[in-house]
Amino acid sequence: MGTRRLLRLQLGVLLALTAVASVALSAAYDDTHRRPGAVRDRIAPAVLEVAAARTALMSAHLAARDHLDSGLTDEAGTDETYRTQAAAATQSLSQIADEQVAGEAGERALSTVTALLVVYQDAIDLAVRHAEQGALGRAWFHSADTILNRRETGILARLDELQDDQLRKLSEQTVFTGPRRTAWESAAAALAVLAVALAVVQWQLNERFPQRLNPCLLAACLILLASVKPVTWAQGTQRLLEGAREELVEVVDRQSGVRVGEGFREEELDETRAATADALEEVTRAMDATADRGTGVAVIVAGGFAVAALSLAGLQRHLSQYRFRS
Repeated sequence: MGTRRLLRLQLGVLLALTAVASVALSAAYDDTHRRPGAVRDRIAPAVLEVAAARTALMSAHLAARDHLDSGLTDEAGTDETYRTQAAAATQSLSQIADEQVAGEAGERALSTVTALLVVYQDAIDLAVRHAEQGALGRAWFHSADTILNRRETGILARLDELQDDQLRKLSEQTVFTGPRRTAWESAAAALAVLAVALAVVQWQLNERFPQRLNPCLLAACLILLASVKPVTWAQGTQRLLEGAREELVEVVDRQSGVRVGEGFREEELDETRAATADALEEVTRAMDATADRGTGVAVIVAGGFAVAALSLAGLQRHLSQYRFRS
């Protein structure tokens, strides 16, 4: 093959491989660094708000039970703790309506929970109103307890279903799935092929021209080696995403299957509240730590342009200097 034709072929191959490698690496990197914002701003608050609503409901129910067991009744109904926690649960449910990430299924679950909560509160009010009648008051409280704790169809069970749907969304954003692995493997393969192509071109030029090393192609290789840095950033971000998922799942697991039964203590709910607050702080801190890495896409694109420009400069000099026949 004539030297001029070979130079043109080399240039075309290098430019094409540079474009492919840049697009593949920037796409994989962008996918990784778009996810922390979604976890921090939408998914984590949604998951923790359901946890807060669940805790408030259990705390209110515990307060109502203790109030009725004490034998104290008044016209206001239950005591201040119940009213405070019931209001907190209602506020959390209202907040969940704006934040939940389970789509239409989540909306239906929340609508059902809201309706059940009204029935539950009516049953508690009737239990307090008829507390002095003994059996009737206990019957109404048992009805409220069933509405709250009933397996599969109770308020807590429906909140658990909503939480499961949200945890699936969390997994979608934090798990290093097959497609994501494929994207990174494709980017790595594209970078490897480009590195080999640069080495081959350097060798071919050394065979045909007296210059031992082409400084422009050498600089392009050094830039290619620098692509390790964005890969390292992405690995760190993925680890933080997985850590955030573990924090949130731990909070949910702490509540999983919990019902207000005999021997249940308020201290357990206090521990859950503390864990929820700690998880929100930890997840926010971890996701904020990835914010400055979002510029990596621009760095990758700039690196791709630099490699292309250096490849062009390194070969254009020979194309302009020599006029060989094909």
